[in-house]
Amino acid sequence: MKKGSNFFKLNSIGAAVIAAVAGLGMTAAPAVQAEGANQFLDDSSLSGGLYLWDRNRDRLDAPDGDFQTNLSHTTINANLDFTSGYAYDVIGVDLGVFFAADLRNDGDPHHEMSFFPGSNNPWDIDWSQSKADSGASIYKAAVKVKGGPAWAKAGYFQPSGPGVMGVNWSFMPGTYLGGEAGVSMNGFEFATAYASEYKAPWYKDTYGFKMNDGQTDVDYMWSVGGRYTFDFGTSVEVAYGESQDYLTNAHFKAKHNMTVRQDDSLYLTYQLYMMSDVNSHDNENENFDGNAYQHYLGARWNTGPYTVKAEGLYTKAPQSESYHQGQFAYRMTSAYGGSNGAYEPWWDARSDWNHDEEKAVFVGLWRDLSDLGAKGWSVGASYAYGWGGESITTTEELREEAYNLDIAYTVPEGSFKGTTAKLHYTDYNNKSNEPSWAGFKNAFQDEQDLKLMLIVPFSL
Repeated sequence: MKKGSNFFKLNSIGAAVIAAVAGLGMTAAPAVQAEGANQFLDDSSLSGGLYLWDRNRDRLDAPDGDFQTNLSHTTINANLDFTSGYAYDVIGVDLGVFFAADLRNDGDPHHEMSFFPGSNNPWDIDWSQSKADSGASIYKAAVKVKGGPAWAKAGYFQPSGPGVMGVNWSFMPGTYLGGEAGVSMNGFEFATAYASEYKAPWYKDTYGFKMNDGQTDVDYMWSVGGRYTFDFGTSVEVAYGESQDYLTNAHFKAKHNMTVRQDDSLYLTYQLYMMSDVNSHDNENENFDGNAYQHYLGARWNTGPYTVKAEGLYTKAPQSESYHQGQFAYRMTSAYGGSNGAYEPWWDARSDWNHDEEKAVFVGLWRDLSDLGAKGWSVGASYAYGWGGESITTTEELREEAYNLDIAYTVPEGSFKGTTAKLHYTDYNNKSNEPSWAGFKNAFQDEQDLKLMLIVPFSL
């Protein structure tokens, strides 16, 4: 969706869909033609939602300073998503558009729920702006085809098969320009994807990939992956991908789901994420001094109204020069919002807990209150702690912790069934004496963060 090229890209996709459907219709017998064409609309769905996000986040302006307003805004989003059936059981389209606007903003306008002002990509951000942009953006416009166990899609899309490519999220997903193809049969899934552009959901238009300097172009990235799910509830996935002359990503994921008793279930996972530079650039475009990796262990136990989680991370992001990342962000371009990876650990506890040599643990307990007469209500609390993070610019160790509280209500029945309101609070403490983004490149000072979300889904 680069400026000046949206019309031609979207219309070429639309023309391909129209031509394909028309061509199939012209070659079909009249009765078959009508039946096959009807599948396109009869099996289609139109859905969307209205969303409100209110956030108030304060951050220490220095290790021994005062809390200052960082983010303070109320933002509305709305989306409409059309998913067609397959005409003649072969071809269809997926289309999606969303709208975002700030109702108020008393803090930094560069937040993820609306559009960054005065910039079109992550390498050219205008930090002098004081008001977020409003407007609409297409996040999905893809032709899809299938035949037997094989499938493919091309256009503006989100990867759905096994692989290393993922997307950023606000209420809406990020978007790649490219395509993906795969096959699914007998518990085995295989997929490969290719992309030449991307956009995070806080940008309106797609942009090409670039290296750390914001100048050197990366023409494409690709991914390949496979997953096998056993009958007894265990799945294993391996994936690999590269961005042109820049970064390689790879992962291994093992997961197991089991039912302990009728109302009890246990989920266990081990995941290994790996990254390395394709070439040694010996400048700011080199990310690591060798191979970087992150181990992730996770367990979730559901018993009656309770959910318990226990997870852990260990990160190695080797560094020997000041331009090295010193932290592990699983994606094939380093700039935040430049692309994203198929990465699963997320604790909603502010930090990414991903600095070189950092160890981190997370525990949480949530309870559904329906059995206490509060149908639709749930509450939860969690805690995260990280230690051992290293930097080559300071001898200090990074230690950080976060306390989190959740209160949520989902309408259980009636016209607004599924509507959800959620309140999430994080008290984050950085126990190092380094200023934000200084010795530890992905660490900031203490924060108090309160988020209120309202989600009203609909379908037609």
